[in-house]
Amino acid sequence: MRVNLLAKRYAQALFNLSLENKSEEKVAADMRLVGNVLAENRELRRIMSNPVLVSAKKIKILDKIFGKELSELSLRFFRLIIRKGREVYLESICMAFEDIYMEFKNVVNASLVTATGSDEKIRKQVMEKLRAITDKDIELTELTDPDIIGGFIARLGDYQYDASVATQLRKLRKNYAEKLK
Repeated sequence: MRVNLLAKRYAQALFNLSLENKSEEKVAADMRLVGNVLAENRELRRIMSNPVLVSAKKIKILDKIFGKELSELSLRFFRLIIRKGREVYLESICMAFEDIYMEFKNVVNASLVTATGSDEKIRKQVMEKLRAITDKDIELTELTDPDIIGGFIARLGDYQYDASVATQLRKLRKNYAEKLK
């Protein structure tokens, strides 16, 4: 079974259970926390993927790290995942849960890259355009990259709109080189 499919199935099951318990907000926060810790902590990922360590030891480690932070539903879910031998997929499950939760909340992630940072007017215009395209609320992440010189790059899922000066200069250079041939 492919990792993404497996992660989505577990994440969907947890999401459905959290909806029944009316705790989707807390479980989403728990999944974000665990996903971020796993993404940033190589040692914890190694521990979770170590086949020599027994599941009881892994559960103790998880309880020690997250015991006071997570809801009981999330803790029970993580313990089940470890007992079933699926702990190597925890990070993927957390990411899949985040996708399911964002879809449920009708929110989509987008990013806006500018050379120096954007003002409120530009940010608002970009969000309105993206909202019109998707009919969803936009969670905008702003990044600065001085290499684009000016303009902006907007990313929404797999789509990208590049209105940067650097890209325009590259296109002009390419056209000019072709005309010289």
